[in-house]
Amino acid sequence: MFKWLTSDRDKGTRAFASVADGLQALYKEKLLPIEKDFSFHHFFSPELTDADFSARPMVMLVGQYSTGKSTFIRHLLGRDYPGLRIGPEPTTDKFVAVCKGEMDQVIPGNALVVDKSMPFTQLSHFGNNFLTRFECSKLDSPVLNGMSLIDSPGVLSGEKQRIKRGYEFEEVVKWFADRVDMILVLFDVSKLDISDEFRRVLLALKGNDQKIHIVLNKADRVTTPQLMRVYGALMWSLGKVIDTPEVSRVYIGSFWDEPLQNDEQRKLFESEENDLYTALAQMPRSAATRKLNDLIKRARLARVLAFLLNHLRNKMPSFMGKSKEQKKLIDNLPNVYGEIAKEKSLAMGDFPDPQLMREKLEKMDFTKFPKLDKKKMDALEKMIHEELPQLLKLTTEEAASSQAASMSQLTAGASPFAVMKVDGKSERTVYQDQWLQPPNVDEYLKEFEEIGPNSAGKISGSQAKVVLEQSKLPSKVLHAIWNLSDVDKDGALTQAEFALAKHFIKMKLEGQDLPPTLPPQMVPPPENRA
Repeated sequence: MFKWLTSDRDKGTRAFASVADGLQALYKEKLLPIEKDFSFHHFFSPELTDADFSARPMVMLVGQYSTGKSTFIRHLLGRDYPGLRIGPEPTTDKFVAVCKGEMDQVIPGNALVVDKSMPFTQLSHFGNNFLTRFECSKLDSPVLNGMSLIDSPGVLSGEKQRIKRGYEFEEVVKWFADRVDMILVLFDVSKLDISDEFRRVLLALKGNDQKIHIVLNKADRVTTPQLMRVYGALMWSLGKVIDTPEVSRVYIGSFWDEPLQNDEQRKLFESEENDLYTALAQMPRSAATRKLNDLIKRARLARVLAFLLNHLRNKMPSFMGKSKEQKKLIDNLPNVYGEIAKEKSLAMGDFPDPQLMREKLEKMDFTKFPKLDKKKMDALEKMIHEELPQLLKLTTEEAASSQAASMSQLTAGASPFAVMKVDGKSERTVYQDQWLQPPNVDEYLKEFEEIGPNSAGKISGSQAKVVLEQSKLPSKVLHAIWNLSDVDKDGALTQAEFALAKHFIKMKLEGQDLPPTLPPQMVPPPENRA
């Protein structure tokens, strides 16, 4: 990915791992016994697995077909992931988890949900129709050291919505939305309509508003006046679906490696893309805080459930009229909540939805609810008020340390395209031989001299930037080209290094992937680098 962001993410990953270990130990020792005693897994969510704590943070991409979801993932990884298909039609018809692996591998859904080292075991309850449309794509990429990416099927519009998927698409989206750390909702500048299915998907994301990031993709395909109108139309459409008091943040750019068709807003695109990539890189650090926050919410909910069931049990008569009293308590549940909140000094916001609880409680016998175990409840209170805050302090200290280190690394960059920095691609990328041969230096001599080299025979980064940006390639790609071409890393280009830069620009414009490092046969001789 980007070097300074990769470093930041790696430090965040260490913070995430240390906090995750602590959370897992506290959950099993203090919270899980309460959950089992009071049937928490029946009322709310299943027992947390080891993978739920240790899994890398996840990012889910949703959007209509051909808005660039799969291309965005390729853009981040710098290469295709196994099984990737890209096209203007709905090519991704599966949920694909793109995860870290030692080698390229595709794992089908049925095999994936029985692997307890992966956080997908609970997806088995969606049935075989879904599992045949779910797979994990593993590959070795530095980007995946700190996160996993979830590529979703393109949301259908128009007549395509009549196609039956064979499983509850919106329910699957909601399952992922509740567990991922970031949700990227992609729009194409030429596809702003929100179809019925897309509306249902956006509604399924409700409750995870803080995770949602809106991306207006392919923004270079329109002029500046058109872009302003497109942005206004998008905000108007979103306002009718996403009902929040705040205005949704929209990242505007073109998240691929293609040359920019209209580059008058290059600085805007660079700034927006940099903001989004920074958010992605910082995610492991924030993921530790999110998991801690989720466990606190879960612990408070389990505590409320224990007090509620104990209260209902104590209200039941010893002999006659049990059914009548049980029905009365269920019908009067909001008032019961109030009594417990006042007695135990609990916040009403901790109590679950009364209607949800009514549906669950109607089928249960209150007299069989367990008694409170004071020792277990005291341990839970200590976890909520003492031990989890200590873990939060650890997360904050790690975050401050990694942020200082990453900013120091950022300011050390010499590339004029340092808005975004590129790390290596997979060495398995196949290149055409003619592109990995030294370029003809004399071919670019006239252009080099017109730029005006200094007395040392070099052009500065700012001089080179003006010329190289004429290719209209994104700054992310130009930075990769600069790192390959500036062999001595002095922030300037000799004639031979300039020839390399022009050669790699041609290579990229021809649709070739850049090599991860400069091939030995292309390194200019020392006399050409002086």
